[in-house]
Amino acid sequence: MEIIQTLLRDVHVVKSPSFSDHRGGFTKLYTHASPLLEHYQIQQVNYVQNHQAGILRGLHYQTGDWAESKFFRVLQGRIQLGFVDLRSGQHQPDQAATWVLDQPDIGVLIPRGFATGYLTLAPDTTVLYYSDNAYHPEAEQGIRWDDPAFALPWQIQAPDLSDKDAQWAFVAPTA
Repeated sequence: MEIIQTLLRDVHVVKSPSFSDHRGGFTKLYTHASPLLEHYQIQQVNYVQNHQAGILRGLHYQTGDWAESKFFRVLQGRIQLGFVDLRSGQHQPDQAATWVLDQPDIGVLIPRGFATGYLTLAPDTTVLYYSDNAYHPEAEQGIRWDDPAFALPWQIQAPDLSDKDAQWAFVAPTA
């Protein structure tokens, strides 16, 4: 696996080895042999099916001992992955970014201390992501997908949200 770009200091866009011929294709989605992942210990593998474009899931994170890093891939379709660096406690747009994923051989590794979420940009989008910690509901937190403190440039302005995601608070009160 090769880092092809680094975003916000510690978010890595990774290209995986892949091969195809007349029979089909092969992509190595994960390996401990990569220096980037040699200490990454998968605790969860999450497979998410999204039926339509415009679904937004997030922005989520876990706190304390349950903080987690995530490694995202899109197996089918297209997403805009959003991530916000919460490690400094400051809330500014330069601590947030998005990246479009639409190829299984490209992944994004996001470290602990980031809130993450994604917006589906195509129908029938399948997302696979790994987490290095177990899910603990009492440690889960979230921030609004449209929080003006971070000004994420989402490609769809009125996404389909879960009730939980629609109720996350802004990080700072709005005027």
